[in-house]
This record gives sequence, structure tokens and C-alpha cells, in this order.
Amino acid sequence: MKTKTQLRLIIILLVVTGLGAAIYKNQVLGFSFSPDAKVDTWTVEAKITFEADGGPVKVSLNQADNTANMSVLNHETVGDNYLETTESNGSGEDRTVWSKDAAQGKQVIYYRVSAYQKDNKSHRKAIPAEEANASEITFSGAAKEAASLLIKQVKKKAGDDPAAIAQTLIQDLNVADKAHVKMMQQNLAGTGSYLDLTCGLLIKSGVHAAKVKVLFLNDESRKQKLSNLIQIFDNHRWLLIDPRSGELKTDSNFILWQTGEGSTFEVVGGTNSAITFSINTSKMMAGRAAVEAGKNSGAALIDFSIYSLPLAEQNTFKLLLLIPLGALVVVILRNLVGIQTAGTFMPILIALTFIQTSLLWGLVLFLVVVSVGLVMRSYLSHLNLLLVPRISAVLVFVIVIFVAISVFSIKMDFEQGLQVTFFPMIIISWTIERMSVLWEEEGPHDVMVQGGGSLFTACIVYLVMTNKFLGHLTYSFPELLLVLLAIILIIGSYSGYRLTELRRFEPMTKEH
Repeated sequence: MKTKTQLRLIIILLVVTGLGAAIYKNQVLGFSFSPDAKVDTWTVEAKITFEADGGPVKVSLNQADNTANMSVLNHETVGDNYLETTESNGSGEDRTVWSKDAAQGKQVIYYRVSAYQKDNKSHRKAIPAEEANASEITFSGAAKEAASLLIKQVKKKAGDDPAAIAQTLIQDLNVADKAHVKMMQQNLAGTGSYLDLTCGLLIKSGVHAAKVKVLFLNDESRKQKLSNLIQIFDNHRWLLIDPRSGELKTDSNFILWQTGEGSTFEVVGGTNSAITFSINTSKMMAGRAAVEAGKNSGAALIDFSIYSLPLAEQNTFKLLLLIPLGALVVVILRNLVGIQTAGTFMPILIALTFIQTSLLWGLVLFLVVVSVGLVMRSYLSHLNLLLVPRISAVLVFVIVIFVAISVFSIKMDFEQGLQVTFFPMIIISWTIERMSVLWEEEGPHDVMVQGGGSLFTACIVYLVMTNKFLGHLTYSFPELLLVLLAIILIIGSYSGYRLTELRRFEPMTKEH
């Protein structure tokens, strides 16, 4: 395979991988491309109360689940000396279980869940729930024929649209004067509740349907209860529908608390049990909410990323992830524009210093240190020292200059001078040595060109690295560095003229 072909394949792979991972984090995990984006965060507190009989107690509560519009951030519980465990019911839903060897009198247990509302309402993978066994919905005698007749009439009116079928079916069930409807309603003993009847008929109609318990999120609401609804799948997404009115619930502020059969909570060893819900809302940065939700759900891009590191290390990587941006600026200015610098990546190190000192005072301190260092280095050139001792002497001079500037600034109540210690001493020493040798071999003009080019490049790198939007992208979407690497590889294969060379070769384009 030719080298150019290999390079093109590598570039395509880097771009696809980087952009694909970033889009996935944005669409699926909820990361925002905006550094100032905030999301609504809801805190729901479930209060369970009961009277303990004096013996062993076991309390279980179904945990809130992620939905297409809401993502759970964390779960917290508070109970007086209760042992807390988590059990799975085998259908993907978990229950929190509290147990105690002995309890007497009134008991109170709190379960708190935090969730945030995502901007994207359709990111969740739309897979219908396993279809219920329709044979469990039994009708006796004529009721069976009545159910078939009702379903036939509904499909004739609504066609194949699941939402239309559900609404039409519920509307027909509410018409009590129809004989076949009365017959099915009288047969509720064989089908269970009205909710079971509706859900069973929907399943027989070919609609994916399931009974759910939903908590609608109303701000500052207290003593709220779960709503018993039906969830249907319309081939693209899940919809909530009221089994009594047929109304589609368009409100996106809800938490899906339970799907299918079973009790929401159970108390063994107590009586007079009850559960109430309190709700409040607040704002949270979208990035933080996405990280918390990803950790709670075990997302691989969160568990195996910088977000799993301690906070101090994360702050370190925030700065390190900016360096590739500086490298891209240097590559563009050197290879495409043609600006000369003293050293390849010295401008990046100087720009990192400017981040600590501010741009203006960083430039002033840099010029002072380098200017004084060049004067001292010019004296050393007359002593005919060897390379290593000479550079070591320059390093000592640089440290002395740092000390002198710091002491002088303190005495003059000029605290900005203390920021000189942020400059990398080794790099400054090498810069002074390179400029001094360049002065002796090429003259002051080349020193000004390379020195000025280095400072100009450092300033551009500083402006790029301190850009809030770019800083957010590199930290929240570090996989975009693969795209940045692809751009560097593209520039690396460029062999044409630089911008500064166009003027140089302009006379060759003129007709004589």
C-alpha cells in the first residue's frame, strides 16, 4: 500500500472515530457543545412510613428508571440503622431493599433520586418491551367474540397507527351503551382491572403496550402520587396514554418509576404503610449532569476516561489537553504561514506561562528576562567557555534575574513581578543561548525575526488556549483531539508555498 494511501486511511479513521465519539456523547450521554449550557435537575424524595410490629422488618421500593427524556443521576437513602441492599427483578429494574432484625413503632425511610431533563428527547434506543402473553387475557364465551369485534372495529377506524389504535380503543371502551363493551366490562373478573383490560386489548390489537407507573414532576410539589398509565410503542418511540381518557401525555417532565406488574413498594413486618413524594427543581451545568448520569449508568466513555480520575488530576488534564491546540497553531503558523520561531514548541511553553501571568505582564517580564540574559550572555562569549558550563552559567544568571525581579517588585509594592517564577527556567536559558548564538552568526535582524515570531506565535497560542469554547471542547470531548491530529497530518503532507513565500516568488509570476 502506498504511503499516501496509508496516510489518507489514517486521517479518515481519526476523523470518523473522533467525530463519532463526540456525537455519541452529545446525542446519547447528553454532553453539550456549549460551555454555558444548563439543564433542569429534579430531586424527588420518596417518604415511606409504616408501623413496625416489633419483629424483623423488610421494606423494598422500586427504583426510578432512565427514560428518553430523563436520566437518573444518583440514588440516596436514609433509614435509622437499616441495612440497605439492591436487588434486580430480572427484567432490568432494580429495587432498593431495607432490612432490620427488629423494629418497633412508627418507622420512616427516605429514598431520594436526582434526575435531569435532557435536551434531546429521542436519543434512547427505541426497542419495544417484550410483548405480553396475550393468552393470559382471558374472555369467556361471548366476551371473546365481543373482544374480537371491538378490535376489528377499532382497526377499521384507526388503521395501523399504534397511537390511533390506542386512542380509538379507549374511546370505544368508554361508550358503555354498546353491548359488546358491556360484556367485556362485566368480564373484568377474568381480566383484572380496567387497566389490565385496556392493556390486554391493545396487545391483542398488535400494539406493544405495558402498564407503567409514572411520577410527573411539578416544581415544589408535595405528597404527590404515582400515575397509572399505559405505555405504547409507535415504531419510533414510547408514548404515554391515559387509559381512561385516551389522552396522550405530552409532558416531558416525568420519571418512569415502574414498568409492568408488581407493587411499587412492599413492607414486611409492619402495617399502615404509605408512600408520598416531594419534588423540587434546580439548574445544573450540562457537562456535570452528563458525567454524573454516565457514572450512574456505567457508560464506558465515562468509566474509562479522565472523568474517573480524582478532581486534582482532572484539573491537571484540563491544562494538558490544551497543549495540542497550541501545537496546531504552531504547525499552521510555521508550515502554512511561514513564521519563524526560536525553537519548535517554545511558544507553547511561553503561552502556558502567559496563562498564569496574564498576557500583558507575561510579555513584559519575558522581554526583561531575555534582554538582561542576552547582555550577560554576551559577556560570557568573551570568556571562551565550553557549551555545557556556558549554558549552566546562563541558567544561574536567569535564576539571579528571577530573584532580583521578585525582590524589587516586593519592595516597590508591585506584586505582578512575582509572577516571573512561572517562566520555565531551563527553556528561558536555552532561548537566551540560541538567540545569542544566532546574533553572533546571523546578526540582530534574524534575532528580531525569530524572537518576534516566537512572541507573536505565543500570543496566538495564548488566545486559542484561553478560549472558553475551545477549552470546553477539549475537556468534555477529548476524542476531538483525534480530529485535531488528522488536521496536523494533513498539514504535514503539504509541500506547497507558505504565505510569506508568495511575496518572495511574486516576480516569477509576472510576464516580462
